[in-house]
Amino acid sequence: MQFPKIPMRRTILLALAIVLVGLAPVNAAAPNAIVDESFDDGVDDVFSNGAWGLEPLANGHEGPGLVTKIPAGQHWGGSGHWYFSEHGLDDPEELYWRYMVRFPEGFYIEPPNRGKLPGVGGLYTYNCLGGRPSTVAEPCFSARMLFSRTYPTTGQPGYPNGPDDKTLIGFYVYHLDSPAARGDIWTWDKDVATLDHGQWYCVEGHIDLNTPGAKNGTLRGWVDGTEAFSKGDIAFRRSGEADIDIKSFWFDIYYGGGESAVNNEIQFDSLAFGPDRIGCDDTGTFIPPFRDDEGSVFESDIAWLANADITQGCNPPTNDRFCPNDGVTRGQMAAFLTRALSLPSGSGNPFSDDNGSIFEDPIEALAAAGITKGCNPPANTRFCPDRRLTRAEMATFLARAFSYTSPGGDTFSDDNGSIFEPSIEALASAGVTRGCNPPTNTLFCPGSIVTRAEMAAFLHRAMS
Repeated sequence: MQFPKIPMRRTILLALAIVLVGLAPVNAAAPNAIVDESFDDGVDDVFSNGAWGLEPLANGHEGPGLVTKIPAGQHWGGSGHWYFSEHGLDDPEELYWRYMVRFPEGFYIEPPNRGKLPGVGGLYTYNCLGGRPSTVAEPCFSARMLFSRTYPTTGQPGYPNGPDDKTLIGFYVYHLDSPAARGDIWTWDKDVATLDHGQWYCVEGHIDLNTPGAKNGTLRGWVDGTEAFSKGDIAFRRSGEADIDIKSFWFDIYYGGGESAVNNEIQFDSLAFGPDRIGCDDTGTFIPPFRDDEGSVFESDIAWLANADITQGCNPPTNDRFCPNDGVTRGQMAAFLTRALSLPSGSGNPFSDDNGSIFEDPIEALAAAGITKGCNPPANTRFCPDRRLTRAEMATFLARAFSYTSPGGDTFSDDNGSIFEPSIEALASAGVTRGCNPPTNTLFCPGSIVTRAEMAAFLHRAMS
């Protein structure tokens, strides 16, 4: 059995901050969790012997995480079980689980394929996987999760295939009424469970097995705390199969259909499961205002941003998270800058693609101040508010906003010839950027996406 862990370095820093600043720590441990695994100590001892393809990830959602890689031309990512019996526990009939998941930018599902994600298994035989259903002689069930494009149907995929940069999640279930040669595909609510690539999401599941012989089993799912799926009347067990319970949490990643067309990977963090709903808090004890920046090198910058009322958080209405590793969109950047500079409202309607956006007012304020010209030169009729901001674009926004000018020079080796080079040089000269490859800092990484944490640091330096 594993319990929530706070690394020793973080514990010491937390104590010092409480003494020096006088802030009250907030405790947010998962209630009654059987497992609450942060992967701070790696992945080797988390799952039973025989686990494979599950590798440490340096930067997860909250500290280190786990990554599984699906090479081009292959199906398998990785697989491992956490068996209840190996930990002195009875196999349960009901379980809640939670993990953080991120599909990196560039993750690609070749139509008409789908794949499997971690879930639960009652694999007392070698059925309920690989197209083999539960039988009277070899009873079983499984309820893994799945990843998919946003195909128009939940059965056989078909056109239209949905966008490349989003992934829909759901359940892949072997139950007594599932199709003969595969599990049942139950995708979740598209409005809730369609995940943007490059961002972390909290995924929760719940299973309650049926009374043997009855159709009263249930499955439920949530994304970032919002219910995305609920189904009852499921039969996992026949009469006389009361000994078929949840044997393991099955951390299984598989690219189904054809082979993966590219080198894919899926990132995970903060695995927890137990008899009660876990919730999305995976940070343990924290100092306000945000619970997801503890120990970050940008923590002081984020706190400054909040104290200056430039950010309110990323999970309204609670707003106890900042989402430091999420990419900044152009719309969010407009809001940050408008608040930081107290820009007056703009007028007119300079762009055609921000109508109805929550960022429309700050976008128009930025345009009126001459800080933005648009995203589709030379017409510049659009702003692209939902597109993530690159470090080069960020340099131009900041150079215009703070009237920085380039002194010339060649601080970084990877921006030569870029149209953004003067803005990048202006930021370096002003001390707003130091580079992206410390300690040498010979690179700026102009094409990389700016994270919310990095943006906090840029704005803090600029405003100082």
